[in-house]
Amino acid sequence: MLAAGAGAVVSVASLLAFSGGWHDPHLPQRTLYAAAKAGTVAFTRTLAGELAETPVRAQVVCPGIVATDWNGGSGRGVPSAMSPEDVASASLAGLRLGETVCVPGLEGRDAGLKALQDAESALLSGGAGPYPATRYQQPAQS
Repeated sequence: MLAAGAGAVVSVASLLAFSGGWHDPHLPQRTLYAAAKAGTVAFTRTLAGELAETPVRAQVVCPGIVATDWNGGSGRGVPSAMSPEDVASASLAGLRLGETVCVPGLEGRDAGLKALQDAESALLSGGAGPYPATRYQQPAQS
């Protein structure tokens, strides 16, 4: 793609990539699935940064429930499930808009993704000190 001067790498993750800290008794057990999808999000976002000065783009699509045959077709009967065609159309539109993270059902994309980026920036800049944070330091013994 670099040699051709154009292209896009599109990965498919899931909204469950962001569910690690979300405790909802209605969600299925999802540890491995959510971890794999979170890794896909991190991989694609990092790749996009590394490709920023090139003609190749990277995007990760994070839909909610999709009405497909995956998982025994369990998404087909869910009223809030999006069609695979709509997910693909949103991804292509997101590429045209320059989106690295495409969440097809998210209105007001900027608020949610900006909050995520702000939180990541705070963690990275605030957590890289040379000493443990005060809460981790042992009080001096007398």
